Amino acid sequence: MNQIPCEVIRDLFPSYIEGLTSEVSNQMIEDHLKECEECSEVLRTMRGPGNMPEKLSELTPEEQQEIDFLKKNKRRNRRIVTWSIVGALALVFFILLARILFIGDRTYTNWTAMNLEVHDNELAFRAVPMDSASAIAGFTYTEDAGIVTVHARSVLVSPLYSGSRQGSYTAKKEIREVRIGDRIVWSEGATVSAQASALFTTRHAFVGDMSANNRTAAALNIAAYLGPFTNELKTAAEPYEWWILLENEVPIQRLEQKKRDMEAFGQVLIGLIGNLDRVVFLYTVEGGGPEEEYAVTAVNASNFLGEDIKNCGDNIRTLDRLLEKNGLSLYAAPEQAESAENAVWIEISSQLKKEIDSFCFSYYKDGALCSSGGAVNADGSAIKAGESMWIDVSAMDFGGEWNTDAVLEIELGIEFTDGTSATIPGRIRITPDTGTVQRFRLTGNAWEGYRLEQ
Repeated sequence: MNQIPCEVIRDLFPSYIEGLTSEVSNQMIEDHLKECEECSEVLRTMRGPGNMPEKLSELTPEEQQEIDFLKKNKRRNRRIVTWSIVGALALVFFILLARILFIGDRTYTNWTAMNLEVHDNELAFRAVPMDSASAIAGFTYTEDAGIVTVHARSVLVSPLYSGSRQGSYTAKKEIREVRIGDRIVWSEGATVSAQASALFTTRHAFVGDMSANNRTAAALNIAAYLGPFTNELKTAAEPYEWWILLENEVPIQRLEQKKRDMEAFGQVLIGLIGNLDRVVFLYTVEGGGPEEEYAVTAVNASNFLGEDIKNCGDNIRTLDRLLEKNGLSLYAAPEQAESAENAVWIEISSQLKKEIDSFCFSYYKDGALCSSGGAVNADGSAIKAGESMWIDVSAMDFGGEWNTDAVLEIELGIEFTDGTSATIPGRIRITPDTGTVQRFRLTGNAWEGYRLEQ
């Protein structure tokens, strides 16, 4: 009795009719047809009148030759399709490989540190990838009215490209500004911080534009330091005001730090929003006290800066000076918000004549050494007189947890650009008040000794 199901045999009929089945399949089908009248009828119906004979063995030599040709042609077409697919996949692979290793993608500023030198119409720089797995493959330049824009191409590290790369460009006229993509990195004879550049792009004319206000507040990272807040605008009549209503109560021991933050944030908001005259922070002190206000005005902000605060919206160098002066240059960017709230931030302002290459830190808990580390400028440049270095100190530096009863200290070492080094006598005491900035001034010289003053 034939054991092959009729459904299987009938599935083979289209290929059998075309003569494309193998000899083994042909024999299997014909054996089945001898015993199954129903399948034989199905086959006759599929063939139609006047078509091929019921058994392939009855084919004429000419018919068999035609069938053999069709079989070969089918196999050849299958090979063509298969190799076409393989070839297309290989082409895509090599294109991707070339893009990753040779062509590269345009690198955004937060992936690359630039050490710039500009003299008249000559630009020279070194680009350093922030990611050790990346390398700089090359540069393209555009120039418009003294503004030179550099685009760096980033690829994976390989024997061809191993990391940083030097670049240079001769402009048609004197260079007044240098950009990497959308970020301004140099203006009016000095480099510009990434923070100032990010904030400068959010400047706008009207405080009534709440979506634009939110972009500025996000770039300032206000919520990371003051907590969540809601907004109220009072723009029916001048002076135009932006009220920022803090949702979290302010701990009494951190009130003075929070007020300094409010002052600094308010100054920048007024400087970047054209018709904003006053920023008011509304908050309550922890413990259920009454609501209190902290107001920042355009007049007070201008007095603090030493010039019209509105110049911040017109000149990025003015904005950068404000951030340095009010201490916001030390604060974390939005992507660093979590670490900002859980760390103590330390600013070391150098008043030394010698340029500093790097700092070395040793962390002590109750007199025992816990860990050590170092810090350099992100762009590799020297720290000059009047400039500051800032670091974030976390609980991990002191063994894994903050302990308010322990004595937490940091010992500081200095490496100068001339190859000499020095260790600051004594250690600085750290208060484990996370989210705050503790500021120190580095003074003295090699003959009289170096000092770190709070």
